[in-house]
Amino acid sequence: MSSEQDTTSAAGKAGLIGLIVVRFIVPLWVGTGAAIKLAERSPKLLPEHLREAIASAGVDLHLALAVFIAVEFAAVLAMVLIPRLARPTAVFMLSIFCLVLLIEIFGGNVTSCGCLGSVSPPPWLMLSIDLALLILVTSLPVRQLRYARDRVCTGIATVLAFIIGVLVFARVLGAASDVRIVVSQPDMAESADEVEAPVTLTLPSYYLLDTSDWAGQSVRDIELVSWISDLPADIDNGQQYLILYSKTCEHCHELLLEHFSFDPPAHTTLVAIPEHADRFAEDGLLENPCLDCGELELPVGVDWVMTPPVVIAIDGGVVQCAQEAEDPYEPACLPWHGY
Repeated sequence: MSSEQDTTSAAGKAGLIGLIVVRFIVPLWVGTGAAIKLAERSPKLLPEHLREAIASAGVDLHLALAVFIAVEFAAVLAMVLIPRLARPTAVFMLSIFCLVLLIEIFGGNVTSCGCLGSVSPPPWLMLSIDLALLILVTSLPVRQLRYARDRVCTGIATVLAFIIGVLVFARVLGAASDVRIVVSQPDMAESADEVEAPVTLTLPSYYLLDTSDWAGQSVRDIELVSWISDLPADIDNGQQYLILYSKTCEHCHELLLEHFSFDPPAHTTLVAIPEHADRFAEDGLLENPCLDCGELELPVGVDWVMTPPVVIAIDGGVVQCAQEAEDPYEPACLPWHGY
């Protein structure tokens, strides 16, 4: 009798732990990520390779982000309010998370998955947490805990999911408005001595960088370059570098320190990328080691979806190469340095 009681007691404890994991811990974990993404509303929070696949399919990234956030909140409601769906939903969500993270890791993304917003841990750490939760969810029994009849719980969850979904789409798509800016550019048809003429431009709410076809084009024809205010009038002359960087980016700092800290072999202009759609970062700024570089900024208001540093090598106004996420120690696009 004592042995049977011990077994029953152990099963009861395991069921209680399973209940806590499936109905409370996993929903809290999923809901926290969804809430942070909703607060930031940035397409940059979509995992890198998933984001590229969505963009290549022609789907708006804000719309995709809204769908994913709404699905995560709906999953939280299902796990908390509908007992019969709690474990299957938890297994499904955690499995999807693990699959996406594996794709990111094997694809070379070891920095951030955007799962918890702009302060997300590296993908391998997120995968460890999700995998541990998935093992617990699939191995532990789950004690049944009902608040009301299944039909009532399902109805409540459905209504709440609809309301939250409407709010999510309204908030995320509300950030998807075009941005009007005034850019000062030299008159391309005149000499460098001419007065710069202000031009009013309409920019998209986000810009997804793709440098694959830039080589061989005139730098003036690159859309991104045309949005840079106060661009040097002599950008068409001689050998030059145009480097897009973040003031908080360690790889950017290492690249500049390694190759541009003393007497760069070509005229170099740095263009700072806003760390947030509405502002530049104020904390964690790194010192600029390139004292001979000109300094400009991309306009605030656009969500710049790119991985700095972005190096553009120009010769006579023609792009020779352009490299996103340039490696500081094995660069692919520093031809005036001999690489």
